[in-house]
Amino acid sequence: MIRRHRLYHPLAMLDGRAMLQARSVLPLSRRPARAGGFTLIEIMVVVVIIGLLAAMIVPSVVGHVEQARVVRARQDIQALGTALTMYRIDNFKYPTTDQGLQALVQRPADPTIRNWREGGYIQQGSLKDPWGNTYQYVYPGTHGHEYDLYSLGANGEEGSTDSSSVIGNWNLDSNGTSSSGGNGTGGAP
Repeated sequence: MIRRHRLYHPLAMLDGRAMLQARSVLPLSRRPARAGGFTLIEIMVVVVIIGLLAAMIVPSVVGHVEQARVVRARQDIQALGTALTMYRIDNFKYPTTDQGLQALVQRPADPTIRNWREGGYIQQGSLKDPWGNTYQYVYPGTHGHEYDLYSLGANGEEGSTDSSSVIGNWNLDSNGTSSSGGNGTGGAP
């Protein structure tokens, strides 16, 4: 004789009246819930929170952007100084003020430059400071170095009354910080 087992079903153990109640409840729980979404108040609260966070973060980020540009200008000046030293080692002299930093990118027309390195000493784009201005070069230097290499800073104006924006090789020490204890700027060329 084959025994048939009753399949287990949660409603199988209920009596008749409980079964009717349970069956009437089950279809309700299978109905889809109300379409999800955000209310206008919830959206406004999120927008206000994002606005408050932006108001606190943006000013500090903007200040760091300018500080990063100053640090990059210092590093660029050191890299250009290294390229100028390599140029002097190869050619036994620094470029003249008229030749400028372009002598590091393109071979000067000077016939005494015999050992100029093919490909140059730096790339063309390296001659611009973080503010988009060309780095300035003067040979011989007027600040106690063999040459003056500097950026005019954010204002980009030579001879400006704001000499604190000038970043030059004369106000950097070997660590790229100001030798005067400041922020690495100061002293107009």
